[in-house]
Amino acid sequence: MNEAQLLRYSRHIFLNEIDLDGQEKLQHAKVMVIGCGGLGNACIPILAGAGIGDLILCDHDVIELSNLQRQFAFTPLDIHRSKADVLVDYLQLRNSELRITSCSQKITAQLLDQYLPECDVVVDCTDNSATRHLINQACVQHQVPLVSASAIQFSGQLMVFDARLADSPCYACLFPLMQQEDKSCSQNGVFSALVHQVGAAQAAEVLKLIIGFGEPSVGKMVQFETLNFATHQWQLTKNPCCPVCG
Repeated sequence: MNEAQLLRYSRHIFLNEIDLDGQEKLQHAKVMVIGCGGLGNACIPILAGAGIGDLILCDHDVIELSNLQRQFAFTPLDIHRSKADVLVDYLQLRNSELRITSCSQKITAQLLDQYLPECDVVVDCTDNSATRHLINQACVQHQVPLVSASAIQFSGQLMVFDARLADSPCYACLFPLMQQEDKSCSQNGVFSALVHQVGAAQAAEVLKLIIGFGEPSVGKMVQFETLNFATHQWQLTKNPCCPVCG
């Protein structure tokens, strides 16, 4: 680590739980973030600022005017551009040393099979159950930890799954593989502060998993309620009959 890097990351290095060894783990880590919307806009800049050396950003969507209420990496000049491409530009202006890959394609099993074998953590910032199940299946198959979250109206959820652990549940243990009706922000609304609260929590879980400090929320569901600023936790158990991880 050179002198400029020591200065840039000094506030992390001063923390005993991170120190120089932890910061170097971040620099050598590769993280795939799927979804560059509200949660992604909150989570990804924190990961980049913390010094994750390799980031893969996946989103096939383009920027719309309604995104600007909560997706602060974008400006009106970016409307109709790829969210993943714009986020790469935004981050590399702030830290040109990072290796950031833009994947402006709809996520598929083939894409996940291509990227996941090299990843340390996957972050699910998507907004529909079919994609979440696809990501979950790939993470179980490739034994990659998954940090999953959702946000709608004034409520958010955060879950961490780690297929490397025998007792860790997976997303399909909680939400069976069946047709589900997704609630969308476009129809139901979402509080802008909520996505940043939940996205920041996702970033924190990623850093903890990579460095190995604190207690990652594996096997837990954390519920965020912004109307009364409350959080609730539930312990999750593995389903022995789960068709994905059972």
